Amino acid sequence: MDESKFKNFIFTILTLFVLGALIAVFYLSQKIQTSILWFLGIVFFIFLIFKFKIILTLKDYERTVIFRFGKVRRVGGPGWTFVWPLIEKPNIVTLRVETIDIPPQNVLTKDNIQLRVDGVLFISVKPDKESVVNSIVNVEDYRKASTMYVIAVLRDIIGEFELTEVVTNVEDINTRIKKALENVSKEWGIKVTSVELTDIKIPEDILMAMHEQKAAVQKKLAVYELAESEKAKILAVKDATDQLSEKTVIYYYLKALEKMAEGQSSKIIFPMELTSLLNKVTDTISKTKDVKKVANKVDTEDLKNYLPFIKAYLKDEEK
Repeated sequence: MDESKFKNFIFTILTLFVLGALIAVFYLSQKIQTSILWFLGIVFFIFLIFKFKIILTLKDYERTVIFRFGKVRRVGGPGWTFVWPLIEKPNIVTLRVETIDIPPQNVLTKDNIQLRVDGVLFISVKPDKESVVNSIVNVEDYRKASTMYVIAVLRDIIGEFELTEVVTNVEDINTRIKKALENVSKEWGIKVTSVELTDIKIPEDILMAMHEQKAAVQKKLAVYELAESEKAKILAVKDATDQLSEKTVIYYYLKALEKMAEGQSSKIIFPMELTSLLNKVTDTISKTKDVKKVANKVDTEDLKNYLPFIKAYLKDEEK
């Protein structure tokens, strides 16, 4: 092949390649434009879905009340729920138990003592469709309404109790508040699980007075128990001495004086009880008129032992 033919062949191949490339670029450009348009359309549709909440994904504990032109249309959930944009509006409701803190409140008891009471409220929306709708339609905010009502009822109920009754009847107060809230919230579609008073703060001066009163009561009981113990001891001694004869009592009396004489003191003053007992013995002798009979029962050795004490007593009497 000569040089001119070879050049023409190369030129023809290059021309065909350029034409094919141009045709391919033009064809692909149309495809790319179409793909871009589809992509933008899909993105815009997804934006509309999220912007206008066209499709809602509700969990098992969620429901939605859907309004169409201001009227309740249906209750959706759980799962996917379709909402027409612009003409329908959803209101999502949770069915889980909600814990609502009751702000600390200053309340007065029946005996005019100011307490600071704190509590907590446990409520939830009932799962049936009517209750779900009522929780949106019949009350503006069931959480706020429940809290405010509990605060009002709490003050009324505690005002019926004195301070000591409030402390000892917390469970009763909780039950009464719960029943009162259940009665007023029947049309709200909610369930009152529990109402609990978590803290009752008593003024410091009142608390100190209560402690002092409790301590005084304990001291009074201790004194009473001690008196009862002493009384039992006295009665026991009385029962024991009632069974002793006069001579036996005199004997023990003299024995006690003998032990006293063994100490540092050598002078003994006979008490009035001993002299009265001696008088009773002499009265007995005078009545029986039988001195020998009485004397036979007296141990002479014992008399010798107690003779110094009797002499000392007589000397004191002479002085």
